[in-house]
Amino acid sequence: MERREFLRAMFYSAGMVPEWLVAQSALLRRNAGTSFAFQVPALRELVTANADFFVRNHFRTPHIDVDAWNLEVNGLVSTPLKLAYDDLVLMPSVRLTITMECAGNVSGGAGVGNAVWSGVPLAEVLRQAGLKSGATTVVFHGADSGEGEGLPPNTHYARAIPLEKAMEASTLLAYEMNGSDLPSDHGFPLRAFVGGWYGMDSVKWLTRIEIMDRPFQGYFQQKHYVAIRDNAERRVITRMLVNSKFLRPSEGEEIAAKPYRVEGVAWAGQRKIAKVELRLGQGGGWQPATIPATSAAMTWTTWSFDWRIPAPGKYTLEVRATDDEGHAQPDARESDRQDAYEFNAPHRITVTVRS
Repeated sequence: MERREFLRAMFYSAGMVPEWLVAQSALLRRNAGTSFAFQVPALRELVTANADFFVRNHFRTPHIDVDAWNLEVNGLVSTPLKLAYDDLVLMPSVRLTITMECAGNVSGGAGVGNAVWSGVPLAEVLRQAGLKSGATTVVFHGADSGEGEGLPPNTHYARAIPLEKAMEASTLLAYEMNGSDLPSDHGFPLRAFVGGWYGMDSVKWLTRIEIMDRPFQGYFQQKHYVAIRDNAERRVITRMLVNSKFLRPSEGEEIAAKPYRVEGVAWAGQRKIAKVELRLGQGGGWQPATIPATSAAMTWTTWSFDWRIPAPGKYTLEVRATDDEGHAQPDARESDRQDAYEFNAPHRITVTVRS
């Protein structure tokens, strides 16, 4: 039994549980021994298992004693908070299926996954702390730290988001991933989760939330995750761009010369996927793939294309998606970009069709 379930069971048996906890405890008992991610058949192919989910850390994974750990909320608040793990897991919680992508993921890369994240809405904790007038910025401070070339001594990983984003329903203090406690590499015991934005803002091993009235000047806010152009223009990276990838076939695969179902996923962060298109071979036009009648924001959607292969040979396949605001994946990345983020040109693979 997970620690969270044990705590709720203890409070329930003692008759100390408010109505919202009674309801959630009943749900936990009904679902005992199952993974929430697989309770709905439609999600079977959409959820990335914890063991397969990409890991991107700047420093060594810290090992935290959850019984000694606390989350502090301070800065421009009326009531500074110090919350133990048990305090957080007994608060009203939500579960959201959301896609996360690394800002440095290459087109078609493995730096993207879709999981069910469970936790406390950050807005609820901020309301408990009471925001003071002038608050504009929410800074997440992580426990991980290290050294490196150009890195100031004793630098901990920290990132900031605007208060408006912090108050959205998709911004969580997450302690579960696919129905289990967060794995160590994914931030146990607690991480921020900022839905629809690239993964660098979903700070792991969270220890402190600081409320400020000015932009955050931390190392990882100013030196990393910034879009830079030839003219020295700089822009902080935030929202995930529309993107897509092949799941079947894979790069270099050999397939038989017969009707073949090409499959993949597409995502658009805070927007919905409106269409997916494929180009099959050099000089061909874009053809529409099949997507579900409805798609959801925040989570990726599957797509498929029944390919009637004309003849054996080598083929280059490309896929691109368009979101519901008309933003499509560009044919190529802007030539004046000088940073290593936001790669969302079409995913291209080469396959061999044998007779």
